[in-house]
Amino acid sequence: MKQRTLVEVAIVFAIATAAASLLYNVGQTVGFIHRNLHALVALVFLGLPQIVLRRRGNIERYGFTAQPVGLGLLIAGIAVVVVLPIFSGGFLLSLRWACAHAPRLVPGSCFRVAHPVWRLPPDFAMQAAAQLVVVALPEELFFRGYIQGRLEEAWPPGRTLFGARVGVAWIVTAALFGLGHFLVTFEPQMLSRFFPGLVFGWMFARTRSILAGTIFHAASNLLMAFLGASLLS
Repeated sequence: MKQRTLVEVAIVFAIATAAASLLYNVGQTVGFIHRNLHALVALVFLGLPQIVLRRRGNIERYGFTAQPVGLGLLIAGIAVVVVLPIFSGGFLLSLRWACAHAPRLVPGSCFRVAHPVWRLPPDFAMQAAAQLVVVALPEELFFRGYIQGRLEEAWPPGRTLFGARVGVAWIVTAALFGLGHFLVTFEPQMLSRFFPGLVFGWMFARTRSILAGTIFHAASNLLMAFLGASLLS
């Protein structure tokens, strides 16, 4: 049973990643795919788990639920208030260090880094809705709900971390989250998604729901859009 579960997860991950990579690369030349890339990838991430898990029934136990709403909102709110400001400060300091010592590594203007113009990216409200519904929700359903949920059946969590039962499945899911992003764009920095993957995975383990992870995931992406518009463009 354990081996079959691991093989199933590996195959589904490979199919989803290959589809996302294909859509991303074809979208560089095909306008329709480029304009609808996130929606098409979302369909893959939402559809595959539904197909694979439908014979098992009760998909809510894989996090496909907002319950417990109160705890999920509380955890997401604390993470937004505590984690994101710390990340923002670290991001700004790292850019300024890079401008001083390795300016070629900075993906924008070091003048802008030294003189930021704090502003929201264009169509921010639309971006917020898209990040929540089209990006964060499908990714959390796929990686935390399906992959982490199924891997926990093969590798039951054995330790408690701040009230959440975590183990090998938690670490492997975060690694697959980073690897999946890398295999789509082949940009090495995408592997750093491992670290937020740990946070999202802990939220799932603590609540058994993808609600908190979805909210915090979307908020993190929106913060990066805000920092990019303010410091790099």
